[in-house]
Amino acid sequence: MAQPFTRAAGWSARAVLAGLCCAAILAPTARAADKVIAGSLGGQAPLWSIYVAVHKGFFAAEGIDLELNFAQSGPAVVQQLTAGSLDVALSVGITNPMHAIDKGAPLALVRVVGNVAPYALIGKPSLKSIADLRGKTISTGQPSDINAVYFERMMAANGLNKGDYETIAAGVAAARYAALRAGVADAAIVLPPLNFQAAAAGFPTLGSTADYVKDLPFTGMAMHRRWAAANMPVAKRILAATDKSIAWLTNLANRSEAIELLVKHAHSSKADAEASYDYLRRIAYFEPSSQVSRAKLRNLIDVERRNGNVGPALTIERLVMPGLTELVD
Repeated sequence: MAQPFTRAAGWSARAVLAGLCCAAILAPTARAADKVIAGSLGGQAPLWSIYVAVHKGFFAAEGIDLELNFAQSGPAVVQQLTAGSLDVALSVGITNPMHAIDKGAPLALVRVVGNVAPYALIGKPSLKSIADLRGKTISTGQPSDINAVYFERMMAANGLNKGDYETIAAGVAAARYAALRAGVADAAIVLPPLNFQAAAAGFPTLGSTADYVKDLPFTGMAMHRRWAAANMPVAKRILAATDKSIAWLTNLANRSEAIELLVKHAHSSKADAEASYDYLRRIAYFEPSSQVSRAKLRNLIDVERRNGNVGPALTIERLVMPGLTELVD
C-alpha cells in the first residue's frame, strides 16, 4: 500500500529536489562542440575515410561540429583555405598546398592521407601489357602535373621512354577515359572507380602506379596556420578522428559496412565500392597514422622542383607546422 504524502515527506522531497538543482547549477556544463569549417576535393573512394569519420561519428566523438564543403578541384579547395573561408582541407592532392605555401600562402601540411597514387593505366582491348604501348597514344594529365611523374616511371620500368609513345593531355580522369572510348587514345591513366567501369566495358587495366611509385605521397590534410595556432587542441582532435576513421576503414571486419556507407552517402554503385575497397586496401592507399615521413616530403619537393613547380627556397620546415605536424625519419 502506498504511503500518504505527509508534510514531512513533502519537505524531504523538496530538500532532495533543491539539492539536485544546486548540484546541477554547481556542476560544470558540458562543453559545446567546436565548430570547424572543412573542405575537400569531391569524389568517392579516395575520400572514403572522410565519409567514415563523418557518418560513423568520429569527428563528433572528438567534440567537433564539422561543416564539410566539397569543391571540384584541389586548387579551388586550397584557394578557399588560403582566403580563410576554410579552417582545414581534409584531403587534397598534396602538391596543391605545397605550391601555395611556396608562393607564400599561410598554410601548413599536417598529415598525409593517401600514401600512394591510386592511378590505373587502362587500354584498348587488344593491348595486353604496358610494353604494348610502344608507338601508341596515351591520354594523361598535364606534362607538369605530378601524375606525369607516376606515368613516366611506369613506362620507364617497362622499357619505354619519352619518344617511344605519344601523349595527349586532359585535365580530369573522366576526360581521359572518354578519349580512350572515342578511339582518340590507345590508353588512359585514370582513378578508381573508372578503371573498374572500363574493365566491365572491355578495356583492361595494364598497370597501377602504386606498384611502381611508393616514395611519393598522394593526398594530404592542410590547415590555415592562423586558425591552427589559435585552435591547437581542436586541430589535434581532427587528426585523432582521422586516425580512428582510417583504422576503422582498413579493418577488413568492417568491409561490408564501409561499402554500404559509400553506396549510401557517396552514391557509388555497390560493384564500384566493392572493387574500390579491395583495390585501395591492396595498395595500402590510406596512411594509417598522423606521422609524416620527412624522406617522402623531401622526395616530393625534389620532384616538383625539377618540374619547375616550386622554387629553390621551399623546405620541409616551410611546409609543416611545429607542434602539430609529426615528422618522422
